[in-house]
Amino acid sequence: MSSEQELIEKLTTLNRIAESLNQAVDVRSVLERALADLVELMDLETGWISLREPRDGKDGGDSNYTLAAHHNLPPALDVDNADAWEGSCTCRRLCDTGQLTSAYNEVRCSRLESVRGDRRGLAVHASVPLRSGDRVLGILNVSAPDWASFSPQALNLLTTVGSQMGIALERARLFDVLQERHLHEETALLHFSNQLLSRLDVDGLMDYLVDNVRELLDADACALLLPGGEPGSLEFRAASGWHLDPVALRRQIPINGSDGPGLVMRTLQPVLEEDIQKRNPTAVPAWLQTEDFKGQAVVPLVVEGRAGGILMVHQRQPRLLDEKDLHYLRLMANQAAVAIEKTRLHAEEIKVQAMEKELAIGRQIQLGLLPSAPPVVPGWEFATRYEAAREVGGDFYDFFDLPGDGHRMGMVIADVTGKGVPAALFMARSSTVIRSTGLKARSPSTVLAQVNDLLHKDRPSELLLTASYAVLDTRQGRLVYANGGHCRPLWFQARTGKLRELNSQGVILGAFRGIEFEECAIDLEPGDMLVFYTDGVTEAMDADHQILGEERLRDVIVANAGASAQAVLDAIVDAVQDFAGSIAQSDDLTLFVVRRSVLGA
Repeated sequence: MSSEQELIEKLTTLNRIAESLNQAVDVRSVLERALADLVELMDLETGWISLREPRDGKDGGDSNYTLAAHHNLPPALDVDNADAWEGSCTCRRLCDTGQLTSAYNEVRCSRLESVRGDRRGLAVHASVPLRSGDRVLGILNVSAPDWASFSPQALNLLTTVGSQMGIALERARLFDVLQERHLHEETALLHFSNQLLSRLDVDGLMDYLVDNVRELLDADACALLLPGGEPGSLEFRAASGWHLDPVALRRQIPINGSDGPGLVMRTLQPVLEEDIQKRNPTAVPAWLQTEDFKGQAVVPLVVEGRAGGILMVHQRQPRLLDEKDLHYLRLMANQAAVAIEKTRLHAEEIKVQAMEKELAIGRQIQLGLLPSAPPVVPGWEFATRYEAAREVGGDFYDFFDLPGDGHRMGMVIADVTGKGVPAALFMARSSTVIRSTGLKARSPSTVLAQVNDLLHKDRPSELLLTASYAVLDTRQGRLVYANGGHCRPLWFQARTGKLRELNSQGVILGAFRGIEFEECAIDLEPGDMLVFYTDGVTEAMDADHQILGEERLRDVIVANAGASAQAVLDAIVDAVQDFAGSIAQSDDLTLFVVRRSVLGA
């Protein structure tokens, strides 16, 4: 089966799990099947789910746990074996003490000590807390012989399904609560929960939220505020029932105050006021006074134990929410927090997938245009290197034989000022233009001038090109070169032992039309060497944000000047890697070395 088919089957199974959890009113009835599908998706054999009920209804200390679902348990952990499941264990103790804080937790659980003789050799399990806001509803465990059995992809699946189970369990709990209320309230609130969990458009989700909270609580106005805008402030992201729309007016509220939003964000506890106009009038902003609000309730949106924003409801008559209404407001706020976080993660996932696709396309374009191997010319040595960074850049180099006596070779190294697919496409076009122009014109300065005008005519917005182009006569050793705003190539002269830049005046290509480029020439003798490079070499960065720089590059070249072209190139690359260490680089490393062989060598 192809990897694409496997991916499709896994996604189909994952969707089936999500649908069954979201559609079931009695969530416990579908946990068994969902667990079996998950274990199969992770290429494991065994798993179980324990649901948690804190003693006396309070978190902290020991809790009551029930085995809600299981799959392929070893004989020693059979559900009919009371001794196997009575009492606490490592993962339950970690849960009760608030230590299962990560998306997934690798645990060497004491409950597995009884199955050491089992043929599967189960010894460890990965645990996911099943959460609703800051409450832990249970634990999802999948077991394996060792940590290596949990691949990153499998752990990602585990985290995703665990999140879905937590949402579904809270939804089921909400449904149980709804049974205690009148029929129309039950229908309205359950519909509210389902709508929140099914929406993926964050703006539409937030507008729906404030409209329905206002309706369900019979409030005059409602608003949702999230961090953003100025530091230390909450900004209005959705509002309903206001005279002047605070979202359109880009209203913000500071969160450093001692009451209202600031207190709620710090303590994660609701704030209720019967009449905010009884406060000191200076404590209420003028723009808020115009709304004539009196009764106010502010509750936090709790995500993973922290406040991710606030939900406010207002009345234009004095009103203090009773315990029942406050309970429902907090339930709705918890559902909103889960739904908003889910929507945000979904948007980020889509963005990452699009970026990865773009980078893959760009990298394919880039690698397909580079020479497959360095030139082979008697009396000369060529060495090339291209190392991709995390992002797709626009570096390229090329060698091509020129018309004439068969001894003239065009050489170019260039860098597009941009990243991603647009830069890769511009690089592809630029390399083609340089090669085709070089095959027609004999002079490097003329080539760059014509390339400049062609790129300026229809280049993509804000994309430019730096390039160094040279023509090498491999019989005479003469090098004629011109530069368009690129890193100046370095020339080591064996006779004098000196290293110098190949200076020639010229600006970046594509910015202006009708530019002239200076053309220079040198004669290369046996032992002489040229180093062409892009700024990914000299601007390589270490952990202290220091760059390698031209001086270090020069020192490496001089120290290895008597070596072969390949040895010099390897020394440069080693120096860059030693300097940067494990720090990921943002630009590609591209260079080539040309050396005229020593006579008789």
